[in-house]
Amino acid sequence: MTSKRSEDLLVSLLRSAYRNARHGSPARTSTSLASRPLSSLAAPSSLLHSSIRKQVACSRSGKFPRSQTRTFATVKADNGKTREIAVLGGGVTGLTAAHYLARYAKDAHITLYEASDRLGGWIHGQLVPTGNGDEKILFQSGPRMLRPGGASLKYDDLVFYDVLINLGIEHKLLPHEGLPNARYIYYPDHLVKLPDPSRKSILEILRSYLTEPIWDGALKSAFNAALAAMNTPPDSDSRSSLLEQDESVGESLGRLFKDDRHINNIISAIAHGIYGGDVYKLSVKHTIFEPWWRSTILPSNHDNIYLELKELVLELGMSRTPNRNKIATLANKAVHWKTMAFEDGLLTLKNSLIEDLRNQRNVTVKTSTPVTSLAYKDDRVSVTSTDKKKQKQTKQYDQVISTIFSKHLAGLVEPKGSLTSLSQTHAVTIMVVNIWFPNPNLLANNPGFGYLVPTSTPDNDACILGVLFDSDMELSSSERRGTKLTVMMGGHYWDGWVEYPTEEMASAIALEAVQRHLGIDPAEAEQAVTHAYLARECLPQHFVGHQQRMKDAHYELLKSFQGRLSVAGPSYTTIGVMPAMRAGCEAAMRVARGHGPPWFYHERHGRRLGAVDDDGNYHEFPDHVGVTGLLGFTRPYAKTLCQVESSSLRYKRWWKGYAVNNGK
Repeated sequence: MTSKRSEDLLVSLLRSAYRNARHGSPARTSTSLASRPLSSLAAPSSLLHSSIRKQVACSRSGKFPRSQTRTFATVKADNGKTREIAVLGGGVTGLTAAHYLARYAKDAHITLYEASDRLGGWIHGQLVPTGNGDEKILFQSGPRMLRPGGASLKYDDLVFYDVLINLGIEHKLLPHEGLPNARYIYYPDHLVKLPDPSRKSILEILRSYLTEPIWDGALKSAFNAALAAMNTPPDSDSRSSLLEQDESVGESLGRLFKDDRHINNIISAIAHGIYGGDVYKLSVKHTIFEPWWRSTILPSNHDNIYLELKELVLELGMSRTPNRNKIATLANKAVHWKTMAFEDGLLTLKNSLIEDLRNQRNVTVKTSTPVTSLAYKDDRVSVTSTDKKKQKQTKQYDQVISTIFSKHLAGLVEPKGSLTSLSQTHAVTIMVVNIWFPNPNLLANNPGFGYLVPTSTPDNDACILGVLFDSDMELSSSERRGTKLTVMMGGHYWDGWVEYPTEEMASAIALEAVQRHLGIDPAEAEQAVTHAYLARECLPQHFVGHQQRMKDAHYELLKSFQGRLSVAGPSYTTIGVMPAMRAGCEAAMRVARGHGPPWFYHERHGRRLGAVDDDGNYHEFPDHVGVTGLLGFTRPYAKTLCQVESSSLRYKRWWKGYAVNNGK
């Protein structure tokens, strides 16, 4: 079990690390690629090694514009009155931001603006009649399940757990245990089941590799990748240089594999399922392929791995929240869960967030109120919107957090062209078609999670990206049994399109596609119930050069709004529900507290977590949020990393304390 020590001792340990771990000149210690591992900052008893000092020191060494040194997000408004804070966008990022502001910016009044008539963004469900009396079924057009953080190098899930506990719905979260986990790829004209590594069925894997054309080029790619891994690792200077470069997922893997067949057959399918994007445009540094890409430059082993310092800071901060014990319990339970959700997908989360905000006295929620312009005036942000009566209203705010799509934000600011970098961003449009068949046995031969369609699949004129087997993945349902599917189409295939298929046309296209892919009899299709939903620009695409664009955007925001406007959400950081919730939390806490993380440590102890080095200089943990939300992008990538002992990372499958905390 983790021993408990006082926070005074933790600060003393940090100070000790500063005093006793000075090695070499600042030029040498400025790199974050130090070979010495560092212990986790997860628990009060954590010992902080010199790598932390190096990380903090190097992150503070750069000089920033004068405007950045000002503490914009003060705890109280400059005039001593209640602060007015606006949140733009009522999706999961905006809801989470408002959730934390309502709790921790007690001096403030929060106004949430949403252009549409409902909140929740892409988390959306609708009851649709089956044609059998009053009987209805639930169709969901957005995300409906989540992956815990046990197998990742992120701690986004801790924010998710904290929100659930705040809302009192943590007991409703359920694991997807005992459900079929098979995944398929449709190529070239049938479903190919992907081997499940957890089952370690050598015969199944060999049979698939020998008989399925989808694996053409896979052995060659694996051989070339193995050869590359045997090459002498680059020296420290070369590593730092390589880490600053950027290329697409396809280019990076193509250089490694020296063959594009595996990329087109497998990797493109993964990109379709997660991003709806093109592997030859998406940045390898800003997708799920980032840890792999990083490992090709920074070789690590099972005991020591590289990850971003901000993950350790987040884990430390969340271990000091009022909910810390319940968070630890949830995180421990979920370590080995594959997926998790509520009985209704994620609708419980969305509805609980909305209900909670409507019950907060310091929150005003405005739906059907699109924001039409933002301007910096008199050291505040003027927000002009159109209300439900189509009347324009302008209000001044001390701080604005924008969670809307970055390109849309760029079009709202005055003067026009102020946020050039954000105007260059892109998002894809997805048509989501839900289909329900009365026959519950249509997936009997292919049970599982669903299937994806790679770019190499011929005759995909319908631009199908993938299909989810909803009826196989639902945790429980009181609905009439049947076969429920969700078809996703469009994505990067529709880039440049001015008009999209109508909902009726999309339903017909999707129905025809699943008939062909799954061998469904036309008679079954005649009884199908469908519902289509067009999600315009729903998935931001982090193209090559994303870090530089965000860095430029940081300085453009500083220049135009002097720290009064910050941004958060998947336009800037990782896409997905839990990353979006983390982004909303971080943006809100930065505004509420007026300083960087760890916020909850500050709240409890009334002082900043830091240490004084041998030169008498005080250092805090680096703030990756800043007054714009994009400060982390201004730092060299290499300087955001640190090396840790994998067994010290709490709530991970390889954490040495997992067995102890779970009685194993």
